Amino acid sequence: MWGVPAKTILLGLLIGNLLAVLSFTFFAAVMGTSTRLTLYAYLKKVIGPYAQRFYNLVWGLCSIALAGSGIAVAATALREVIGAPIQTEWYPTSMSFVVAAVIMGLVVAIVAANGFEACARFASAAVPWMIVIFFVGALVALPQLAAATGASIGSFADIWAIFDSNVGSGSGNPDAEPMTIFHVACFAWLINLAWHVGSNDMGLFRFAKNYKYGYLSAIGMFVGHYFAWVMVAIMGAAAAAVLGQSLTVLDPGAVTNTVFGLTGITAVIVAGWTTANPTIYRAALSLNTVLPRLSHRQFTYGVGVIMTVLACFPAMTNIGNVVQVLGWATVGIGAIIIIEQFLFPKIGFTRYWAMYRGVKINWAAMIAWGVSILFVLIMLGTGAMHPNFIFIPEFFIAGACYLVLARIMGARDDYRAEELREERFQKELKDLVDEEMEEQLSQGENKDTKTSGRVAGVLAIVAYAALAGIIVTGFFTYAEAMAVDSFKVVAFGLTVVYFVLNGTATYINYKNEPAALT
Repeated sequence: MWGVPAKTILLGLLIGNLLAVLSFTFFAAVMGTSTRLTLYAYLKKVIGPYAQRFYNLVWGLCSIALAGSGIAVAATALREVIGAPIQTEWYPTSMSFVVAAVIMGLVVAIVAANGFEACARFASAAVPWMIVIFFVGALVALPQLAAATGASIGSFADIWAIFDSNVGSGSGNPDAEPMTIFHVACFAWLINLAWHVGSNDMGLFRFAKNYKYGYLSAIGMFVGHYFAWVMVAIMGAAAAAVLGQSLTVLDPGAVTNTVFGLTGITAVIVAGWTTANPTIYRAALSLNTVLPRLSHRQFTYGVGVIMTVLACFPAMTNIGNVVQVLGWATVGIGAIIIIEQFLFPKIGFTRYWAMYRGVKINWAAMIAWGVSILFVLIMLGTGAMHPNFIFIPEFFIAGACYLVLARIMGARDDYRAEELREERFQKELKDLVDEEMEEQLSQGENKDTKTSGRVAGVLAIVAYAALAGIIVTGFFTYAEAMAVDSFKVVAFGLTVVYFVLNGTATYINYKNEPAALT
């Protein structure tokens, strides 16, 4: 097990998430606002339509793995409910766990195929609750951790000492493999690499006014991959201490149930579902371009079957490993499109040169991508480089290879006539899209939503009052003014109230939105 002192964890995550925000802003956001394209439309211009389909296949398969990981995590919570044993092998050793994974997989597949947008909006209502649960979970875990380890909590220094000696295991475990701030920072940077350096999220900025909206990714990065990770680490340490077992043999369901009861189990299910639901939808979209004769619904069900099979394997609960693979698989393509977008115009190369040549496969790009993947496999196979660092040289290898090969294959040729035709086509296309958008907006006007809006507002206020109640009872438990068992019951009751009321408010708002915009 790696040992990571508290200071290393906090500073490493700070640096890594800051780098992720900057990558998101200056790569994905800049490219999205300057091209007004999704990654897939952009790739069709850069690497050719056939190569783009191959990338869609790779990304679709990676997305299935990520969705399967989310389902496997959710299944660990359902496992706690049905009394199935913790799975300690990479393969399932309990039919009950398999049943739990299949149930979760079926629900997600059906939702994604039939009601994705409405359920995605409901899932967004879970975000404030999840943030509160992370904070309160750590809050009530601290006294449990202190009691289990014989420590006391009388000041911030006491909390820091508990965190340093129990959470990171860096100070208290002399046999732990040392990790530096750079290891932690690169892991935090790598974990979402496919979406910012890989630019899979550049399409989010097609309609943004400017690239500076990319800075808003800091909210997701620092809440989801800094605050939440630290809070979960505290809960994990508390569960391990209370149960008297190593954290390496506990799963998310066991950790949250020990610390938080049914509310914790609900949190794991919601987290797994909100990861899997949009991911399976994206996977189906990507793979549908490879076999367009099948409907999106058919593809979603097919993808759901594969996702569910993967979720039956407990090894998939390590979602960190899955997103690392996504990063390694896509960073080479990210380097290629970044080089083409930003560097080519500055050195006399022509952007979209492969499209102007009419090639179906940009072999310069595909070879460069292949070389970068080969480098990753060699590093992983030989252990010559820590996995957290591999993506950095991988990026530069792919970029350098593409630069050389593109020069050889015609990127410096004269394409001014082709560029002029493309510019005219894009202008005509933009005018057509603007006209269609104006027509859609006009169709959604004059809809009376005042009364239902007031009802939704009242429901939301009461829901957030319930959320505040979870925070208050959490502080009572931290101060030992409320028993942990009592807190678990009250917190779950308030959770039910929150989801019923806020879910209803979200549904009312969704139904009252103009149809053309939903």
